[in-house]
Amino acid sequence: MLKPGKSDQDKSDGRFFAFACFIGVLLIFSLGFSLIKASVELYYLVAFLWIITVLTLLWIGNNYLFNLLDRWLPWAGPTTKRFFTQLLLSCVYSLGCINSTYYLFKVQSSERPAVEQMLVLNVYGLLFIIPVLSINFALYFMNKWKKAHLQSDLLREENLRTQLESLKMQLDPHFLFNNLNVLSSLIELNPQVAQDFLDRFADVYRYVLRYKSEELVPLNVEVEFIHSYIFLLKKRFGEQLIFEISIPNNLSDGVCIPPLTLQLLVENVIKHNKISVYNPLFVGIYMLGDNRLLVQNTFQPKATVETGMIKTGLENIRKRYAYLSDMQVEVGEDSAHFKVSLPLLEMY
Repeated sequence: MLKPGKSDQDKSDGRFFAFACFIGVLLIFSLGFSLIKASVELYYLVAFLWIITVLTLLWIGNNYLFNLLDRWLPWAGPTTKRFFTQLLLSCVYSLGCINSTYYLFKVQSSERPAVEQMLVLNVYGLLFIIPVLSINFALYFMNKWKKAHLQSDLLREENLRTQLESLKMQLDPHFLFNNLNVLSSLIELNPQVAQDFLDRFADVYRYVLRYKSEELVPLNVEVEFIHSYIFLLKKRFGEQLIFEISIPNNLSDGVCIPPLTLQLLVENVIKHNKISVYNPLFVGIYMLGDNRLLVQNTFQPKATVETGMIKTGLENIRKRYAYLSDMQVEVGEDSAHFKVSLPLLEMY
């Protein structure tokens, strides 16, 4: 079995760590040499060099440890575990640096340090390490908060933009023109059906105007809307279009999805697939367990449709979900079906 090689990031961190250590050693020797030339007493020279050595090793080592844990135990995972792991490792490493360097400098300059000196040194070391780590944590989280705030603003803008795009699709002149033509023909053939069509037509636009600016809408409300939307499509395409919706009627209002998501998926299906009496298009909407919704259709794409057009609509949905949740929109296809699995979100 082949062992996994180091990533480019690992190699880069290793090179940086070695380079920083080399620079630190050069600085220590150069400063020490300057103090010797200046005839500074040995005690003060050793103390100065020890402090510089400890600070250099603490800075470089804890920074390397921080980056290493970011890859193996990121803050996005179990936060408490990461915090105490880093605190423990940083304390062990820092105390190790303080004790080993103190012992070496002490032996080189005079005699072996007494046990009492080492105990006092560790107490002062802990008193020094804890505020340094606290500042390190504070700076890290401040940086992460700024990045998350910026990302949230970008996702909010994207969410608003995709909502507007969904609204434009509903209010598209072709959609309005096609349905007015259907309504016109129904008025002459069957006034009662024409009245039903007009009511559903009004329901569609009423829903769009009411929920277009909302981030989430209850799934049962979205399903009620999609029934009205399908009614319009069925009057236009007849038996060329087959729908099957299997959603429980007793869903809680807390089970939600972004508004107009189903409309966008159904619109994409109609736009990008062939429809005919001899080859009807099937669209199904089903629950997957308690926390996902499946939208699938028979896969019969038009020859002139580019896959990028389909992906654009799906990418808009993904970005809206990315703004609202960490749960992913899953897309799959085979020779027979195209499937989109949507996470169901909770609104409290």
